[in-house]
This record gives sequence, structure tokens and C-alpha cells, in this order.
Amino acid sequence: MKKFKILMVGMLLLFLSGCFQVEYVIKVNKDGSGTIEKTVLLSQELMQMSRNFSGGKFDKNNDESAYHDIQELKKEAVKIGENVKYISSKPMKSDDKVGYHVIYSFSDITKTNINENPAGDMMDFSEKDKEKENMHFKFQKGKTSELTIIFPYDDDDETTEYEEKNKDNSPVSSKDLKMIRGMYKGMKISIKVIVDGKIVNTNATYKNRNVVTLSDIDFDVIMENEKALQILAGNENASEEVMKKSMQKFPGFKTDLNDKIVIKFK
Repeated sequence: MKKFKILMVGMLLLFLSGCFQVEYVIKVNKDGSGTIEKTVLLSQELMQMSRNFSGGKFDKNNDESAYHDIQELKKEAVKIGENVKYISSKPMKSDDKVGYHVIYSFSDITKTNINENPAGDMMDFSEKDKEKENMHFKFQKGKTSELTIIFPYDDDDETTEYEEKNKDNSPVSSKDLKMIRGMYKGMKISIKVIVDGKIVNTNATYKNRNVVTLSDIDFDVIMENEKALQILAGNENASEEVMKKSMQKFPGFKTDLNDKIVIKFK
């Protein structure tokens, strides 16, 4: 799977101006039921482009309810899974961004599908393309419940090799770096899983008490580091392992690159 495209957001947003923030919080109970909380905030520029993809219009004078469409959010519940139900939602506004916070419930997490790439949910991709980026889940309940998160697999993942740049290669120009900083300004992506109990064993890279972080990326923090920016801008063909080792040391970057994560809790 190309997990690194979470960081690059599929490279689609490189040509977009503006920014977005997406946060998923998946709460799982001991019986495999739970909730999904999703928060989306879009800049006015990105919102207009998103609406253009779907043929709609956005008025900059609209308030925070401009991107809060309850009927569309209810339709999204069906796409997430057959046992998923819309619970509630509310419009949100922060600085120059507007969006929404929505809560869904599910009775069986194994029947849910959550897109690993938040950009795919916001843009008008085909459902087939979105399915390729869905995370899937397995669950065994018992005295110690076991949740398995399976990330999507990409056939191209094994074919991409990367070699360190030699000294003759020039770094990315300051002009390009400035452009990239503008494009990624304000972007934040976060996907977390919270289990209802104490985690007794897991292979997750990032765990804090009963919270497992799948991805937590703050581009504003990353963009402050020239070395990190050079890696992102100039080494887009890097293999996952090389990129992971390169980026893990930089503040603002957290993403679990395991093919699957197993969480045992009770």
C-alpha cells in the first residue's frame, strides 16, 4: 500500500490553493460497535474548487453552515457501511475556514470502510477509486478483544525503488519551496482509533493509553524545517521505508507504516 500518499494527499492538492483540515476519531467498544467522528474544515478557496468539481457554487459571504449538508452526510453513512447510522452533525467555523463535525454509529466495525486518504472523500473521485483506499477491519470479541486494522494494498508499492540523490543533483529551488509552502499551508490530517478499555498489546507505532494514532500530520510544522521540505519536494519516488526513516525525525509527521495494526484490549 502507498501509505505515504496520506502525507502527500495523493499529490492531487498540489495544484490547489487554500487548505483543509480533516480529523477522524474512530471509537471501538469491546463488542465491536462504536462511533466515527469526523471533522472537516476547508478554506474558502478550496471549498470553491471542491464545489466546482461537483458543479456547485460557494458564496464567500456564507456562514459556517455553507458546507454543512445534512442530507449528504446521511448519504455518506451508507457509503461507510451497511450498519452505519447518522447520529448528529453541526456546522463549524475556525478562522477563515468553514466545515462540519459529524458523528456516525456502527454496530459492527468489520462492516465499515473508511478512506485512508481524506482528500479522496472531499473530491469527486469515482467510488471504485475510493474503495481502493479504504481501510478494512477485523474484530474478535472476548475477555480480551482484538481489533485488526488492514490498510489498502497497492500493487505499485513493491516496484518503486529509491536511491539517495548524489552530490551532483541540485536541491529543490527556493522558488519551488516557497510555492509548496503556500500550497500546503494550514493542512492537517489526523486519524485516530480509541478503544474502550486498556490496550494490553499492539504493534502500533504510536500509542498513548487507549489511543492509537494512525496518522497525525501538521504541514505547517513540517514546512518550518528546510530539510523536511526538501525531502517532501524532491524525493517523491522514495520507498516507504526510506521515507519513513527520513521523515520520522521531523516534528509534525506521524504515520504508521505497518501493513496492518493489531490492538488487543480489555
